[in-house]
Amino acid sequence: MTKNETRRLVLEQRASILDEDRDLWDQLIFERAHKLRAFQIAQNVHVYRAVRDEVETMHFIEYAWGIGKNVYVPVVPPGKSEMIHCKVTWHSLWRDGSFGIPEPIINEDSCVISDHSFFDNESVVIAPLVAFDRQCHRIGYGKGYYDRFLASTKAPSVGLAYEIQRVLDMTPESHDVALTCVATQERWYLPTI
Repeated sequence: MTKNETRRLVLEQRASILDEDRDLWDQLIFERAHKLRAFQIAQNVHVYRAVRDEVETMHFIEYAWGIGKNVYVPVVPPGKSEMIHCKVTWHSLWRDGSFGIPEPIINEDSCVISDHSFFDNESVVIAPLVAFDRQCHRIGYGKGYYDRFLASTKAPSVGLAYEIQRVLDMTPESHDVALTCVATQERWYLPTI
């Protein structure tokens, strides 16, 4: 199966999850993932805003704010092929950005912008994914934003997914970057050596 076929199939399966199951599973994933040592000790948390049936991430954002962490979200400026990272606070104002993803409104007073290299081993990256395998390889949405980001940071990376997003047959390409771990509603996945 090609990446595009896998992507299409998993997106259909993810969209078919019942709302009551999704709400419970989101809570189980949050309970599992926010206790991860890398998340707990990180000073800086990069986290995507969930859209289109993704695992809800506002739990992570609000929890990180509540315990004093710096929270950054991705922003893709119009016409650009690289994302930037904008620090957000309780006071940030949001709008629909590229691809319909909520992004903070950027102006001189409201947003501190960092590049990929800012995120080091005192940071953690919570990355979106469409599909993943037992070795924590991921299939994203096909634009390569996170592959480029993950390749240029030393921060541990955590994927959030529903168990239904795990696939058995995935052959990573040379530019694909495996995640440090993936949390689902049922368990953790860690690459094996």
